[in-house]
Amino acid sequence: MNADSALVSVEESESLRERDLGLGIDTGGTFTDAALVDAGSGAVVAAAKSPTTRHDLAEGIELAIRALPAEALARVGLVSLSTTLATNAIVEGNGAPVCLVLIGYDQELVRRYGLDRLLPVTNVAYVAGGHTSTGTESQPLDESELVRVARANAGSVAAFAVSGFFSVRNPEHELRARDIIAKLTGLPVTCGHELANELDSVLRAATCALNASLVPLLRDLMLSVQRALAALGIEAPLMVVRGDGSLMRVEMALERPVETILSGPAASVVGAQALTGLRDMLACDIGGTTTDLALVRDGLPGLNDKGATVGRWRTLVKAVQTVSRGLGGDSQVSLDRSTGRLSVGPRRAMPLCFLASRHPEVGHDLERMLSAPAQYEPSDLAFFAISRPPAQGSAYSDVERRILAALAARPQPLWRLIKGDPWVGLYLSHPNLLERSGVIIRSTFTPTDALHVLGTFVAWDRQAALDGARLLGLWLGKSAEEAASMVTAEVQRQLLRSFATMLSGGKTAVNEGSPDDVLLDLALNGHDDACDLEVTLRSRLPIVGLGAPAGHFVMPVASLLSAPAELPAHHGVANAVGAISGSVVVRETLELQGLYEASGLVGYMLTGPFPAQRFAEKEPALAEAIARATDLARWHAQAAGAAQVEVKLAIEEQEGTPSLSASEKLYLGTRIVATAVGRPQFAASAVPVAHLEQPC
Repeated sequence: MNADSALVSVEESESLRERDLGLGIDTGGTFTDAALVDAGSGAVVAAAKSPTTRHDLAEGIELAIRALPAEALARVGLVSLSTTLATNAIVEGNGAPVCLVLIGYDQELVRRYGLDRLLPVTNVAYVAGGHTSTGTESQPLDESELVRVARANAGSVAAFAVSGFFSVRNPEHELRARDIIAKLTGLPVTCGHELANELDSVLRAATCALNASLVPLLRDLMLSVQRALAALGIEAPLMVVRGDGSLMRVEMALERPVETILSGPAASVVGAQALTGLRDMLACDIGGTTTDLALVRDGLPGLNDKGATVGRWRTLVKAVQTVSRGLGGDSQVSLDRSTGRLSVGPRRAMPLCFLASRHPEVGHDLERMLSAPAQYEPSDLAFFAISRPPAQGSAYSDVERRILAALAARPQPLWRLIKGDPWVGLYLSHPNLLERSGVIIRSTFTPTDALHVLGTFVAWDRQAALDGARLLGLWLGKSAEEAASMVTAEVQRQLLRSFATMLSGGKTAVNEGSPDDVLLDLALNGHDDACDLEVTLRSRLPIVGLGAPAGHFVMPVASLLSAPAELPAHHGVANAVGAISGSVVVRETLELQGLYEASGLVGYMLTGPFPAQRFAEKEPALAEAIARATDLARWHAQAAGAAQVEVKLAIEEQEGTPSLSASEKLYLGTRIVATAVGRPQFAASAVPVAHLEQPC
């Protein structure tokens, strides 16, 4: 929604000279945002936007940073990044090749119940070993088989993932396997117990495999970002946003990249809180590509305790509970001419007004279509352009080479590309490699074009947007302004459906054509003479609009819901503000279990991210558990980049009754959860991870 040359806003602030600044960066689907935030007051000092360069995210990041004032960049003491890399790589299946090693898993059981379908990799090796639920060894680790697996896969994978069946109760075999594989191959190795403490062994293995597949990708991005920061003279710690909105040092992120999934939506929630100070809200972040919604109550966003799902894969990663849909300012507008129905999204496209501002010949093609509209179909209102140079040596098909040759000199409309070559039309009508890899980009009429037509937002070639709306209007029997209004109304209708679903707590699933949808249409369009039913809706929660198009789409829908609505200053870079406004939050969970034999309770076993430890008495066992949980949480928070760490404990004792008639309670165990929270360290106070003494 803002000019691609990086729109910059700067506010006068004494903090430029006197206080450290934090630099927040968010790589969205359409734009990369950068924001400088005063560490003391939380005020936004400067902000910038630049197009997201999907083929190389670091390129767009550097462009956005370079658009910020140099005198302000000199005061940066901390940099934090929220990135779509992990989410996109999982959704698109672009992770690095991985070998998943399962220790102590029953291979026949996994296959018989189809659990292998939950694993995101096919290269799976089963190795004997493992522990019981109490942390005792059930079978020795087959180290000779581990050596064979490591050597057999060393030349064909980029990383290994190791998951033991009960490793959360005793990670000894995972740790030993990691040492063996790393020594033999020199490749990164992820252990399952480091990422999740749930007993769900299959989902833990899936999470572990996804993490391993992301390690090389995130490493390359972080190295590029660090080089860009160095080139700009920024010497500051680099942090990354987790999916729950908390922050972690880049060193930890490189070991746990799967925890960065959904970091963008999480950053928007943190940004909404930072910009408004509200403790209760429905946050709606609408960008160019997607719209993300999240509920915040009593200052806390909802968390998906069962683990986030990304694409077709379930994980055990805790993430902010958001609802995302493919709807934004740059969503493709499609028209079914037989029904006269307009649809918006979920596919993203470059606005016609933007493409024409860079290539005036696009306007000439639109004029040609307007001179004989009956010769064209709505699907012809699509252009294609080279987005980045094709990779040297890439093995493109014949049809892909023909497309690239046709686009080499200038963007071309679809109708010209398919003239005499129907294979091109077939290729471009389906998801394809050239668009997915970012080599070419599709351009068509979008909500951004509709805003240009209506005059509510004009940044590029309004005439091209107007010509596109005229074509839609001719096919619809409407004026250009009426066609543009239909597009904005459809965006608002989709937002209203999403708001109603979220605010009803999921009790109303508002789908197109449902009875509830009819009521929403009445609320949206108002009363007419053909209907004697008047519908009004009211939200009890404030609605906060975020993202560049929020004022044009979110605020009108909020008014329909009679909701307190807020469009905060700097709402267009809320994600970047959220990226630098979060805290470091680390949780460590330990389990103290009762050990029983025929004679009764005979001892206690303490389990966690260390070899299981047995105790004869409960009190010393519980004291050790509390001390260990506290030390581990504090250390991990400091390793994640926190300063002034505070640790809170939650102790839950579990009891049961052996029978209905029994009067005495049976001790089952105690769960100790230590939560460490701290603000991220700025450059002057940052302590290298290597200098932190790790607890045993």
